[in-house]
Amino acid sequence: MPGYVEDTIAAIATAPGIGAISVIRVSGRDARAIVGRILRPAPARAASGTPAAIPGDIRSWGSHRACLATLVDPGSGSPIDRALVLPMLAPRSYTGEDVVELHCHGGRLVPERALRALLAAGARGARPGEFTERAFLNGKLDLCQAEAVADLIEATSDAGHSAAWHQLDGTLSRAINVLHEQVLDARALVEAHLDFPEDDLPASSEQSIAGALDAAARSLRTLSATYERGRLARDGLRVVLAGKPNVGKSSLMNALLGRERALVSHEAGTTRDYLEEPAALGKLQALLCDTAGIREAGGETERAGIRLSEEQLARADVIVVVLDCARPLDQEDAAVLRTTAASTAPIVVALNKIDLAPAFSGRELLLPGGLLDPARFASLDPTIRADSPRRREAPSVIPVSATGGQGIAALAAAVHETLAGTAAEPLRETLLVTRARQHAALERSTVALEEARAALVSGGELEVVACELQLALVELEAIVGLTSTEDVLDRIFSKFCIGK
Repeated sequence: MPGYVEDTIAAIATAPGIGAISVIRVSGRDARAIVGRILRPAPARAASGTPAAIPGDIRSWGSHRACLATLVDPGSGSPIDRALVLPMLAPRSYTGEDVVELHCHGGRLVPERALRALLAAGARGARPGEFTERAFLNGKLDLCQAEAVADLIEATSDAGHSAAWHQLDGTLSRAINVLHEQVLDARALVEAHLDFPEDDLPASSEQSIAGALDAAARSLRTLSATYERGRLARDGLRVVLAGKPNVGKSSLMNALLGRERALVSHEAGTTRDYLEEPAALGKLQALLCDTAGIREAGGETERAGIRLSEEQLARADVIVVVLDCARPLDQEDAAVLRTTAASTAPIVVALNKIDLAPAFSGRELLLPGGLLDPARFASLDPTIRADSPRRREAPSVIPVSATGGQGIAALAAAVHETLAGTAAEPLRETLLVTRARQHAALERSTVALEEARAALVSGGELEVVACELQLALVELEAIVGLTSTEDVLDRIFSKFCIGK
């Protein structure tokens, strides 16, 4: 990331395309002077004869008072549009600098011409996220809040919006700051004894410091454990449809989406690659993934598609196993269940084609010895992980008809309820870790605290304890941006849209 240059930037802040209003944002110490070069006072109102805008130099206008003016090309003087001009003077602005917003008519041509006029008048085109970057550098936001700005813009579900809002409101930052103070106090006690190396650390002080470190580490572990729920709130569920060929996975995906997205054919093995499509699932966003049918494939292309299916299963948050209840279960169905059982992701079974004559029922699957009997699952494949849900409980079985629409709502509800312990929590919690960067820093800080405590209670050198505490502090400071490097900031803000 380039160093902070105190020049003046400009960008269109609203999405491109046809719309009633477009907002152009200008920020920097010369914002008012540059905007003033493209303004002319609007003409008098015919009815009253009074000016429609405050005349004179924009630099004399008050802060946070919108005025009407005509935007003109600074070279030719030709009019561009009539717009509301809103100055917001430092430090009472989003970036902490002088900011001027131009509210003009929407569309493509008018905003682009207005932006070109500002650039000709002396502004520089803003980089993606540069306004929020300046807000961070000027202390208007910390790094958690800056990331939450992007998350709030990109939120597509109630849970994602809730998680982003609470982070923007400073909930996570306040928790990190409290923990930072606790670690800082412990480090101060250790440093105080380092100044007097001839004196041994009293047992009472050692116990006090060890207790404080233990409490801080537990708090960090608890906070770090919210990441899985925060990730689901921010990114949504990854729901993978799995089954043997021609059981109706593509039809089921179309039914869940409510539109035709996947090609449907009666020929087995026609899905050679996976399809992904976002969909609303309760109050969470979901990414539906339709995969190639799992079987012993003959062709190399189909085998490659099956390998991709297995990769998607490994990344799934929920797996929907699709079975065709109009045909008897066979070895291919059992192979699908063996493959999915090896995953730690929970399973929901969609018993498809209930509109046809049934060859078996969902109840048969759940009976002792049935394909969905948890005890049988554990014996199907010795590679099934010990923490797999398959060793503990049978999945839900939902009868559906992908073509007729029966049971589709129940299936969507079952997928959501299967993750009730994680997927529903984001709507009830205000304190969530939502980014991998935050989670990794919390984990490293926790490890450093545990190392510090272990060194302390084992009679290790206090210099080692102090060093580990300093590492923990650096990681906590990096979460809120007190010690973030330029490359980290560049990665974060470069993902923002231009104008934000």
